[in-house]
Amino acid sequence: MVTKRVRSGTFCRVNAEFHYYTIGYLAREAGFSDDDAFVLAYSSQYLDNALVCYEVEHRRGTYLTLVTHHFGFWDQEQEWAVWIPFHFYPAANTVVSPPRRDRRTNPLDVQPNSDPAKQMLVAALKSRNLYRIGIALHTYADTWAHRGFSGRNESWNRIDPDSPVPPIGHAQALRDPDAVDAVWHDPRLEPPHDRVDNRERFLLAAGRIYRYLATYNRRSFADEAAVIARLDEVLGPAEYASDSRAENFIIECSIERFSRLRWRKEAFDPPAGWSETAFEVELESTFDKLSWLKDELLHRSKVVRRRPMVAKETFFASHLYRWDQAARSHLAACREQLTALGLRG
Repeated sequence: MVTKRVRSGTFCRVNAEFHYYTIGYLAREAGFSDDDAFVLAYSSQYLDNALVCYEVEHRRGTYLTLVTHHFGFWDQEQEWAVWIPFHFYPAANTVVSPPRRDRRTNPLDVQPNSDPAKQMLVAALKSRNLYRIGIALHTYADTWAHRGFSGRNESWNRIDPDSPVPPIGHAQALRDPDAVDAVWHDPRLEPPHDRVDNRERFLLAAGRIYRYLATYNRRSFADEAAVIARLDEVLGPAEYASDSRAENFIIECSIERFSRLRWRKEAFDPPAGWSETAFEVELESTFDKLSWLKDELLHRSKVVRRRPMVAKETFFASHLYRWDQAARSHLAACREQLTALGLRG
């Protein structure tokens, strides 16, 4: 029986509900070991947490980590380096999309279960690299959450003509497209498609992902309906907050609690003279949008230089390094496909 909890008001971990907890649940149901399910789930979620390019100092040399998420709207390079390949994978007009009021089409538009996104997921599954599979699962899942948007700063994404927020991705829709139980209005679409029920999208995405993961393990997915019904129960009612849902996954499904710093702390040592607490505060600050924005602007303007990270001796065997290498493989594969489709900017 699912534990009932009151709403906590916390919304900062909304994406972890799917990209970490749900992926972990689906992977275990599909036959992955606890350890492998954890790698898949953490790899999926970490795509949203790799906000900073770390300069990592090691006796073997300096290593720069890849950025796979970005809050900035001013840097057009991020569209093709971050948003499009990792979060807004184009359907390339391979899917019949809901009719828009303006009757426009856009090959960069995101649509669920599109052929290009499926091809990237299949390529990852064939690699048998759990880190890359987790990354591709995030991108694939986002084709449901980000349906109807593109990863560019363009009028296609404009929800409100009077909004001062740049129309990049779903920025004008705020967090509505990512929230599990949001029911929101998309004025760009013709009725009845303008009413968006995220729970419906969420469960459809979960069902498709379960099929891929079960097939990977050469298992039947005939129990898909039961697996998704239990997921729906664990998610609980719409009034649940993100933290309440996380507790349900932890208690009901024995999913390990998500820690945003785990892979970083396993890979880096605190700089000389820093306490462990100060080091954690420094790492945690990069997840706060205002702190990130200040750090990013100062770093880009060269007013300050971001402090290098000190690699542990085992850095090149760490989850973080292996994930970073997998992210680079995913990015290279995406760029190759987007170029072949004539979409690469």
